[in-house]
Amino acid sequence: MPPAIPRASSEITPEWLNEVLSPGVRDGATVTAIDTTVIGEGVGFVGEVARLTITYDRPAPDAPASIISKVPTANEGFRNLGMMLGLYQRENAFYTHAADATPVRLPGTYHLDGDPASQSFVILLEDFATMRPGNQLASCSLEEARVAMETAAALHARWWNSPMLGEFAPWLPGAGDPYFLLLQAVFQNSIPAFDAIYGHLISPEVRSLVDIYGERYQDMVASLATSSVTLVHGDYRLDNMMFGRDPGDPPIAIIDWQLCFQSIPQWDIAYFLAGNFDPEVRRANQRELLGVYHEALCRNGVTGYSFEDAWRDYRKAALVLIGYMVTGAADVKPETLNDRGRELMDRMFSRYAEAVLDLDSAEFMR
Repeated sequence: MPPAIPRASSEITPEWLNEVLSPGVRDGATVTAIDTTVIGEGVGFVGEVARLTITYDRPAPDAPASIISKVPTANEGFRNLGMMLGLYQRENAFYTHAADATPVRLPGTYHLDGDPASQSFVILLEDFATMRPGNQLASCSLEEARVAMETAAALHARWWNSPMLGEFAPWLPGAGDPYFLLLQAVFQNSIPAFDAIYGHLISPEVRSLVDIYGERYQDMVASLATSSVTLVHGDYRLDNMMFGRDPGDPPIAIIDWQLCFQSIPQWDIAYFLAGNFDPEVRRANQRELLGVYHEALCRNGVTGYSFEDAWRDYRKAALVLIGYMVTGAADVKPETLNDRGRELMDRMFSRYAEAVLDLDSAEFMR
């Protein structure tokens, strides 16, 4: 009988690790103790992430000194949203079916399991302990942003209009998938809560787009997938990036693949640039950074896609920022978020609204 899936990192025990980690991973040793530290605290969103520092019964130089565990969040609203949208199953499927073929530095997987009936899922991942986690509130340097753009280009070029996307369709949703019908319903149901909690952050011009967006949601999703479609990360922001600081570290690693799906590649780009930079910094640098992205696409084999195409798609993809602002607001209880969580959500949403205005993205809804 398989071991029970822990519902929180605090339920992970040495006995459970010895059952799910193979002797090869443990270098033949036995786990005798673990020290659990929840990391990435702030908003939480749909996952609880913890570092498990491991003690073995003997020296085990080839066994991991620590690993990362990921289970559904204890925040009931976000967990229900994650279950409804199938996010936990999707991340497991990504690591099972697509991770090895994705030319981006990702954490290796030691174990994954899931049981939708009990809302229990777990992934044990490689720990990038020597790398520095990105911080969306603190933003990043332009050089780090260039690395993030080149990394996104490598991801998008690998799956650019790939026939494999059709094979991934059972777990990787695209335009017309019930996932987006469900998102539309969540979006529309979230508008009153968004107005009450976050409405003060946006201008009347952007608020007027919210109702139109809800009505035309499916048309908008379909219009974003008419030419160039790829596997997008879906949550491409600094809090899901790790940056190298030791000689043996990769320059960047990308974590958290729960929101991946099929769509226009600039979905990730608009989300990254709008969410991670204050508006004045984004305005001053977005063309140069998009140029870095486009050049990297070309180096990775994408043809017939000009910089003008990329700029148009960037402006168009910024529409999805309206969706990020509204979706999930009904499940957010601000009193359950710590100070960083509240500040992060306020900062993100105001940045998104500014980007939609700056880029005149409403043109693509007319």
